[in-house]
Amino acid sequence: MAENFNEQGSEPERSADENSDRPLGTRDQKSFEPSAQKSLKTPKKVGLKLPLTALIILIPILIIALAVFLGGTKSSDSFDLSDNISDSSINWGNYTSSEIELSDSLKITSGGVYTLSREISDGMIEIDAGTADVKLILNGVSVTNSNGPALLVLQADHVVIETVAGTTNTFSDSSIYENWDEDICATIFSKDDLILQGDGTLTVNGNFEDGIVSKDDLKIISGTYVIDAKDDGIRGRDSLYIVDGNFDITSGGDGLKSNNSEETGKGTILIDGGYVLISAGDDGVHAESTLEINGGTIVVKKSYEGLEGARITINGGDIHVASSDDGLNAAGGNDSSSPNMGNYQSSSSTYSIVINGGRIYVTSSGDGIDSNGTLAINGGEVIVDGPTNSGNGALDAEGSITFNGGSIVAVGASGMAVAPDPSSEGLSISVFSSTYSSGTVLSLKNSSGETILEHTSQKSFSHAVLSSDKLVEGETYTLFLNGEEYASMTLVSKTTVSGTGGFTQGGGFNMGGGDHGGGARRM
Repeated sequence: MAENFNEQGSEPERSADENSDRPLGTRDQKSFEPSAQKSLKTPKKVGLKLPLTALIILIPILIIALAVFLGGTKSSDSFDLSDNISDSSINWGNYTSSEIELSDSLKITSGGVYTLSREISDGMIEIDAGTADVKLILNGVSVTNSNGPALLVLQADHVVIETVAGTTNTFSDSSIYENWDEDICATIFSKDDLILQGDGTLTVNGNFEDGIVSKDDLKIISGTYVIDAKDDGIRGRDSLYIVDGNFDITSGGDGLKSNNSEETGKGTILIDGGYVLISAGDDGVHAESTLEINGGTIVVKKSYEGLEGARITINGGDIHVASSDDGLNAAGGNDSSSPNMGNYQSSSSTYSIVINGGRIYVTSSGDGIDSNGTLAINGGEVIVDGPTNSGNGALDAEGSITFNGGSIVAVGASGMAVAPDPSSEGLSISVFSSTYSSGTVLSLKNSSGETILEHTSQKSFSHAVLSSDKLVEGETYTLFLNGEEYASMTLVSKTTVSGTGGFTQGGGFNMGGGDHGGGARRM
């Protein structure tokens, strides 16, 4: 059966599961409790008496060894948000519950569960609860502030914001902040950990700068979020973790962001699920260090760069990206929104894009997929309608490019075309041609007439890269353009080249000039 690459770049349809009558946020969720500690057998007693000095030396060593054995050690640079707290790990039974009908500004100074309703027409909700936990249950709330944020967390251990099913809750800040600390810049702003969840809708109007911000960890478990922000939509400075939910984000800056560049292991984004729709003036998703996507649907309808981070790993999900510069970008280019170059520019090995699964579609004016380090495609389905100008390419990397699995169709200009490294496990075909217009149908068929790859280009192109798990060394394949045979090729090595053209130095594997008249060559 042919692998269908006939992408139109439109917003993907939600799955039947997403369109079901089941309330939002009731999907199976991962447990975020720390793993159980290993049990230790009681050591046998031995008849040996140790001098006091030896015991003094041995006891600290034994304590350290026991700690390692019980809990293990975690690298400070590891990307692990499994200890990111969840609402269920907080014992809310230790706190009192209150119901409050809003009218004027509200200040919460003690821990508890607060069910809120009605509105504040000119004021704010402020939380300053020391080390206590606070949960706000929003049951049809509207808060508008004419000077400053609508909700401000100055201090708490954790704050949970939960929306009630069937309700819409709206928070709007002012366009001018007078006499506020400069770091307070969002409609919902928290200086501590923030958790968002529920089955209702939270609408946030960021009239000053950002929509929702946590200066620590921000975790979104479920709910529907409609964000319209002058700058960033949702930002977790240390980390942003999306488990599930529906998001409609319009932002003048980045859509989703984590920007701590000062601490190792911070500035991370993890997306496990949900439906995320973004229209951004800058990056769709921007992680200062690591961006990992394991599932869900991400649609970046408009952006400068679509997905950006020093290290990008995609293990699953349905991802559609439209960008005026690079679609996927590890470490950025010359744009001001690139990850902190001071931390990472010492070695290109710091930057990487690894695609292990999922379905990725990119349409870009700059590079389609660009890594200032390495690019490895190990699985999934990758489709790129790349640039039409010769200063960019559909695929680009400062280090090696390897195709090890999955399916790839990448079309674009030929001026910066690169080839996969010979160490690649998968086979590929690189086609240089005269310029073909948008709407051209590329079909790659085997000797039996079976369609292996097919894609309708959304832009004009003069270079195409094709790779699939179904390609077999020694077999002959024919490429058709708009139903007419373009070239027939027998694959006798990792990369087969057809047409007139060559590859650039420095990125992927350089293979020199090309043959003429639709012939093929192998390397």
